Amino acid sequence: MKGLNFSLKPHIEIKEIKKLLIKFKKNKNYKKKNISWDYFLNPFGKTKFFIAHYNGLIIGMLICLKQIYINKNQKYSGYRIQDVITDTEMIKKLIKDKRKLITKNKKGIFDNLIIRLNKFISKNSKLNLGFANHLAFPFWKRNGWKNISEFPLYEKKLFSKEKINLKSKIIKKFNLDHEKIFLRNLTKKINIFWSAKYSNWRYINNPRSKYFVYEFFLRNKLVGYTVLKEYFSDTEKKGHICQIVSAPKFQKEIINFANNFFLKKKIQNLSLWSFDTKLMNKKDFKKNYSINKKIVYSGYLNLKKQNIDINMGFSDIY
Repeated sequence: MKGLNFSLKPHIEIKEIKKLLIKFKKNKNYKKKNISWDYFLNPFGKTKFFIAHYNGLIIGMLICLKQIYINKNQKYSGYRIQDVITDTEMIKKLIKDKRKLITKNKKGIFDNLIIRLNKFISKNSKLNLGFANHLAFPFWKRNGWKNISEFPLYEKKLFSKEKINLKSKIIKKFNLDHEKIFLRNLTKKINIFWSAKYSNWRYINNPRSKYFVYEFFLRNKLVGYTVLKEYFSDTEKKGHICQIVSAPKFQKEIINFANNFFLKKKIQNLSLWSFDTKLMNKKDFKKNYSINKKIVYSGYLNLKKQNIDINMGFSDIY
């Protein structure tokens, strides 16, 4: 079909995705095993690829990962936006050559990819989340997606060791005991369904990042677990608490564990995502929300930040 068209492509070969990612993102570090893990091994289900093509040439792509969300009352089928990428060089070339890239609705490629996505999720999904920077957010907003919050980042400086009574042990592989402790501590707030299979895929088998995963015991009874990650930039080192799973009464002590863990590694900056202002204040974290990075939402629920049990595990950045 001639001209500019948009479609849901049921399957793309790994080689083709790698080629497109390298071309669109100008990054030559994409490996086959990383792409396979990202788009084809998610235990929740198949990834959806929404494609913009001009005379058979792919010039844009929106990628959604299957997600299962949950609270203590029910599960929700949904998606998380993984990537929205366009071939800017080819688009500039086509415009320079006076090729028509305007669609019938007179909207651009990014808008039309979201419109195609919206048609799909309106029939196939209840709850959908994405993470948008200040450049992408206007596209999502004008196409019906709601701003939930800026990235809820909290940070603190680490100075000294904290007291810990809980016993800790490294988790080499998540099992049903970890899944049960997660389910036991669910509230009315919506979280990802951190099943053992999904947690192993997201953290243990992740080829892109190394995580430090620990479980905690009180009198030999499992009471929770945490997922930690080191982050290195050109100027500093940071420790991330990607996730804490436990009853509220153990959360402060698990944060103490993270404090001591990173101090031992000579890392003096600790950060996490949270909507629990009281807990953050008690543990001396400072709010550092970024107005340029937003969590966006589309679905059937009247979802607000108070309804989400957010953590860094929601985003593939961490």
